[in-house]
Amino acid sequence: MAESRAERMDLRQMGIWGRQVTVQFGDRHEEVWLQTIGDRTEALERGHEAMQRKLVEFRLGGERSEAMTEALKLAPVQDVVDLVLRAERAQMEARAGREMPDPITPRRDRAAGETEEQFARRKAEHDERCRELARERAREAARRLEERREELLAVPREKLAELALPHRIDMECWNAFARTCDDWVLLRAVRCADDHDRPYFGAVAEVQALHSAVKEQLRSAYRELEPAEEEALPKSSAATPSSDSTT
Repeated sequence: MAESRAERMDLRQMGIWGRQVTVQFGDRHEEVWLQTIGDRTEALERGHEAMQRKLVEFRLGGERSEAMTEALKLAPVQDVVDLVLRAERAQMEARAGREMPDPITPRRDRAAGETEEQFARRKAEHDERCRELARERAREAARRLEERREELLAVPREKLAELALPHRIDMECWNAFARTCDDWVLLRAVRCADDHDRPYFGAVAEVQALHSAVKEQLRSAYRELEPAEEEALPKSSAATPSSDSTT
């Protein structure tokens, strides 16, 4: 058996992608090492916990729920209507899809002696029909959305607020989930520039307390850091930490 030329690497470091990042804030800056964390289970679990806590805050009849309802009553009617429509859009598009489904994808009929050229023409006709149906579905969904908009604009403010409240709470819960996931990812991903094994932050509270501009730079850098699924795992280049490398 031919000897493999692949370099050896600690299993715990395989697939870990990292690079040096400069965070700017005004005329000040900081250098950190940012690396992918691989398993996001912890971050996802913390995110779900935050979502559940947020949901409890807005329990029916609670102070937060009542305060949000009052805020929706005072908000511009068009904004509240748009909130309801954003939540209902997917259902309308799905309904249009059920009512105007694409035809079954054709297969070449070899038993009947269909040639490749004949099948190609039939497939092209099928694809064009699918595109026509997609346009028809989009027009139908848009028509229904406008009809629904007119209905909502005629709804009394109090009733409109009640309709919008569940969707607003849902947004709050998902925002809490996303923020918390990001915070826990950054807690594990940001390392000291001179020691990649030493976490930069000692607790998630430190990440949460970061200025929004600083945190956004870290989030953006992390998103850019993760390689696409089809890319090969990067090789280690620990001697050149300023370039993209594994730790």
